[in-house]
Amino acid sequence: MTVVPSLPVRGRDDQLAVLDQALADAVSGRGSVTVIEGGPGMGKTRLLQAAWVRAAARGFRTGRGMADPTQRVVELAPLFEALFEHDAPLLDRSSLRQVYAAPEQRFWLLQEIQTLLEEVAASAPVLIVLDDLQWADSGTAAALRVLSARLAGTPIAWVLTLRPGQESASLQSTIVALVDAGATTLHLGPLDYDAIASIAADLLDATPDEALLKLLRSVNGNPFLLVDVVRGLAAEGNLSTAEGQVTLVEDRLPSRVSDGMRLRLARMSEVSERIATCAAALGRRFTVADIAAMTGMSVPDLVTPIRVLMEADILAESDDRLSFVHDLVRDAVRASVPTAVRRALDREGADVLLRRGALPVEVAAQVAESASFGDSVAIGVLADAAEALGITDPAMSAELAERALLLMPERHELRGPLVGRRAVSLFAAGIRDEAKRYVDTVLRQTFPPAQQAQMRLRIASMFGLSPDIRVENARHGLALPDLPSDLHAELMAAEVHNLVVGGRVAEAVGKLSAAEAAARECGSQEAEFAMDLASAGLDYQQLEFSRGLARLDAAIVRGTSEDVRARLAAYFRGWLLAAMDRFDEAIAVAEEGARAARRDRQHWALSTFETLTGIVKLQSGRLPDAVAALEGHVSLVDGAVVGGVIDAANLSSLAFLRVHTADEWGSRETVRMCEAMINSTSPAIRAHAAWGLAAHANAHGQIGQPHKWLRLVWDAEAPYSRRLYPHDIASDAEVVRIGLAVGDDELVSETLAGAIERLRLNPDVSSIAACVHHLQGLITHSSAELAKAVPLMRSAGRPLALASLLEDYACALLAEGSTADGIEMLNEALDLAVGIGATRLAGRVRGRLREHGVRRRVLPSTGVHSGWDALTPTESQVAQLVVDGCTNREIAEQLFVSLHTVNTHVRHIFEKVQVRSRFELARLANRHDNGT
Repeated sequence: MTVVPSLPVRGRDDQLAVLDQALADAVSGRGSVTVIEGGPGMGKTRLLQAAWVRAAARGFRTGRGMADPTQRVVELAPLFEALFEHDAPLLDRSSLRQVYAAPEQRFWLLQEIQTLLEEVAASAPVLIVLDDLQWADSGTAAALRVLSARLAGTPIAWVLTLRPGQESASLQSTIVALVDAGATTLHLGPLDYDAIASIAADLLDATPDEALLKLLRSVNGNPFLLVDVVRGLAAEGNLSTAEGQVTLVEDRLPSRVSDGMRLRLARMSEVSERIATCAAALGRRFTVADIAAMTGMSVPDLVTPIRVLMEADILAESDDRLSFVHDLVRDAVRASVPTAVRRALDREGADVLLRRGALPVEVAAQVAESASFGDSVAIGVLADAAEALGITDPAMSAELAERALLLMPERHELRGPLVGRRAVSLFAAGIRDEAKRYVDTVLRQTFPPAQQAQMRLRIASMFGLSPDIRVENARHGLALPDLPSDLHAELMAAEVHNLVVGGRVAEAVGKLSAAEAAARECGSQEAEFAMDLASAGLDYQQLEFSRGLARLDAAIVRGTSEDVRARLAAYFRGWLLAAMDRFDEAIAVAEEGARAARRDRQHWALSTFETLTGIVKLQSGRLPDAVAALEGHVSLVDGAVVGGVIDAANLSSLAFLRVHTADEWGSRETVRMCEAMINSTSPAIRAHAAWGLAAHANAHGQIGQPHKWLRLVWDAEAPYSRRLYPHDIASDAEVVRIGLAVGDDELVSETLAGAIERLRLNPDVSSIAACVHHLQGLITHSSAELAKAVPLMRSAGRPLALASLLEDYACALLAEGSTADGIEMLNEALDLAVGIGATRLAGRVRGRLREHGVRRRVLPSTGVHSGWDALTPTESQVAQLVVDGCTNREIAEQLFVSLHTVNTHVRHIFEKVQVRSRFELARLANRHDNGT
């Protein structure tokens, strides 16, 4: 972006005031996001220039980037330009710990960038401007959402521009999320008449007469066209100035406006016209060397014609490169050339950029639109780009792979790999119907059976997909003839595994014996490990917790070379330990898994083990830490894309947490996601959605609605699939209460029968025994049964379940006339609920106490909701590290958690102590330590 501060900005006083406030907030230590929307030529870039100049005058560190329509698939291109390019880059690229070439590493790259920005912002406020984001890639859109949220408490002002209605779906989603999080949106409309007059006076250094103003109003308030008309009139001598007033000589538009770009170029030399048309094929910005390569001219020969184009307001300098003065000018130049010529120029321009060292992904969009059949270079470029985008932008990956396939002859050597890439990318992008049609036809036509089966196994192992899709692909693979025995066994194990996690337990049981036999007979260690993993999952769903744990322990000792399976085995092991009340061991498994994921830079694994951490901490009563672990791992904007059972478990657990903590806004968000998820074809995912919706409805007193949500999955599925995967023993009491409230005896009796069976299989687990007594007490209104449950639940380490049990026990005692004992139980339940942050339960229990004349005005210290005393031990530890000057990444490394979890802790700390920045937190901590 070329900064031209010489003329004032006119007609945008309100918008400038907002930008000034954003800069003032940054000086005060607070972050902000401002989104500027406007059509082409409406002055978005000019506002960025003004913000840039004002920030520089106040000592800001600055970075600026611009999206390019020819680089829509280049991941993070505008953001990287803003951070690492220009004469005085905001960040030093060499300070990154490593080169993040693999798509899986993008998560870690954003963590690195966050830390570097925190370090820069610690010494000076920062302004980052990103222009024309309607052309940005999906990676940039995702990065903006993540970084702006994580850095909200740091003095960084983000200013973004885009053309409304032209942005991608991913950017639309990001803008919605940013606005919901507090971003300010500025809409640039046409300039008013006073602004038009002021701009004309600034340009001409004289007051325009009424005839000139009338002509200038014909541009409908578009600042770019206004300036172009004024400069054109001056260049053609159609203005006369006398005594401080400028007069229009002849009432006509300048020829540069009225004639169109084709005639405008035709009036120039042939060389200048050639340079302009070639430059338009090189993207928004280009070097003189690029033009030399494109035109075949020497650099000295280019000097004069380039100067002519700059004087004609067609080209301009942009840092160390050239650019068109505006996208409208570049578009006009491109439109002046016949379509066939333009495509050929674009293809030649891509080759110039490739020879200069551009990556395939950087020119992929241009190549895709300009290549012809049989273009081997284009096919290779598109194949490389499709592979690079497979994880970060699977929809674009599939699109580029398809374009490459259309360019190649039938027997091309890359056809097989491209077919496979497109199949996997379609599934990963959630384009299910097209993916199924594609693999059922093209995959069969391209590969022999064994390779088809390998591809089917690969898709069946993509646990971010719906289990039903994975089962279907495993079965298609098994239907192929003449497969190697080990491949056949792995497909059978995958089928069983995906049936189990999808909630189709009866089907899994029916397939189990044959799959176990196949794994044994083939002699493959990998097939046996895959089968043990599936069998342990089935043990869990059949409530055989000890058997499942022993099976996994033995498999882990034998080992596997498949990293994903090894990590999933540890993850499932954590579920089993939690089901047996062995929470410390489960937390240790989760922490070790997260530590290893951080070490190996495996984002999916880190997310998986943090989900385990959140679920275990929910069950063990550490609610604030559970929220910190679970929030953010599933996008609230994109709820409809939840496909895997791990994401579904995350969401339903978060739904329960937000109900218990009375987080109304968060609860509404999870409800929206559950409503989208309830339409899944997978019984287990539907069950998670139904539980989340039932919990919300029950908490808000929606009589009958919780029962309808439960029955939606209870009636439709086989018995085992109604259990959450993973499940929480505390849910049984909630189900029985819901069933009793509407008189559903079948629901109540089946829940009790399941609890009794679970106790038979796990007689030594305290919470399991307590659950049976709890349910029997609820059903028979027996305080004696509930009394039996209390000591068992006390020893189980489940304070949330215990508080709920104590409330039920108290109600039974009060109903029997044992008022003193009942009040004592309610007091204990209240202390427990307040201590763990179960706000809704605490409010309900406090209401029961009031009904019996007891008012609990003085709460335990742990019940404080704001100020330093409201921080949990973990939050206090994080707060101290922030005050000590640690970045979020350094805190994450010290505590062995993800950067996301630290971000959540920091946000909760800010909310509780009522600050908006790290600087304010440090000042408040100093006053707190000094007793002031």
